[in-house]
Order: sequence, then C-alpha cells, then structure tokens
Amino acid sequence: MGLAEDGYRVVMIARDMEALNRVREQILSSGRYTYEPVLFPSDITDHKKLDTGIKNLVDQYGPIDILFNSAAMFIDGTMEWSVDDFRKIIETNVVAQYGIMKTVLEFMKRNRKGYVFNVASRAGTYGFPGGGTYGATKFALVGLTDSLYREYAPQGIRFTSLCPGWVNTEMAKDAGTPFLGEEMIQPEDILKTVRYLLGLSGNICIREIVIEMQKSII
Repeated sequence: MGLAEDGYRVVMIARDMEALNRVREQILSSGRYTYEPVLFPSDITDHKKLDTGIKNLVDQYGPIDILFNSAAMFIDGTMEWSVDDFRKIIETNVVAQYGIMKTVLEFMKRNRKGYVFNVASRAGTYGFPGGGTYGATKFALVGLTDSLYREYAPQGIRFTSLCPGWVNTEMAKDAGTPFLGEEMIQPEDILKTVRYLLGLSGNICIREIVIEMQKSII
C-alpha cells in the first residue's frame, strides 16, 4: 500500500483473492495513489503461470523497477517433520522466490536497473532450537540473495535481504508468537525500511538489514 502511495504501479500476487481485494480497496479508499493496483491471483509455486503472467504484465505496463518477495509459509520445529513436508516449505520459501527472480531479472538486466527486496527473517541469520526447518529456508534465501547482490551490482541491480523478527501479521499470530501485536515489528516499519533504501544514492548497496524487536534482543 505504501509504495502505491509513492507513485508506483503495484502488482500484488497471492493465492487468496479475497485478501488481494482487501488491500486493493484500502489503496483505492485512501485516494493516495497514482495508478490503480493490479491483482494477480496465483500460487507462487506455479512457476510457469507466474513466468507467463509477469511477461504479460511487462508487455502491458512496462519495466519492473522493484520486486518485493515476501510470500512464505511458517512451520515450527526441526526434525519433527517428514521429508515431504520439508520439501514443501523449501518449495514455497526458496524455490518459488528463485523462480520469480529468474523471470524478473530478465527485464532488469535489459534496463540495467532494479531493486529486489527478499524478505528473509532474523531466523535466517542464526539458528535457534525448535526452528531449524523454517530457519533453513531463510538461511537459503539469505545466501541466494547475498550471491545475487554481488553478481548484479555491476549491472545496476540492487539486492537486499530484509531479516525481521516477529512482524505483526496474520502469519505471526497463526504461528503462536508469544508477543503482543504492539510489541512486534509493525508492517509500517518494513515499509519505512524499504523507503529508506530506495532513497539512498544509486552508488550505495545495502546487502542485509536485520530488524529486531526491542523485547527480543539478547
């Protein structure tokens, strides 16, 4: 919503059409937008559909300036899950992100500019007991982003891993966070971080930002 207010044409991808429509209505009701948001209902693990859809969107609306990769699933635990469950979360949290970036980077490379924000997690910067399954996917995303950060900087494309602790979202509540909503990182804090990064000189590259809750710092 915040980037729509900043003049970007926002394309939102998610499986839940109802949730997409809610955000769309929030943007439209605010009146603070230049372009109406575009909704793209899809399972992010359906790479063929996403690849075709993203290419069609570029044909219709023009180059992609920003990719904000935030979709993920959370499961607690480490070795309690089956191999199939582990494969599923890897598919959603890593392989899907890889596929989206692969398509988007085709266009960013042509224009020699663009910014990719991969939302990882504080859990992708250190391991903690009972969180190895989810953490493994976030370590993987941070590692992938780190390599891309170094590979694409000479081409004018920037990458940053955003690594927050608990963010006040439905996923955090469903995961059973012990923190109250007001104690957690707020979505607006993520937006402010993105705006800060976008506002920096084009000569600046920030590889990773870890955002912690005050109550969780040890």
